[in-house]
Amino acid sequence: MERKMCILDETKECDDCMECEICDLDPTKICDNCGKCLEIRDYAAIKIEKVYTDPSEYEKSLKKE
Repeated sequence: MERKMCILDETKECDDCMECEICDLDPTKICDNCGKCLEIRDYAAIKIEKVYTDPSEYEKSLKKE
């Protein structure tokens, strides 16, 4: 069984603490993807810097970081 790593601390194994699900603006609330923390208006854009078509190329780029 593959172990799941924490998305907030990549050196730690996920222990289901749910800290990653907490709202950034209201720590008493679970995130509902409202987008207020991202200041999303009528549209949103994500800049894509690179698209990997070969999984081994992606793995090589991770090792360089």
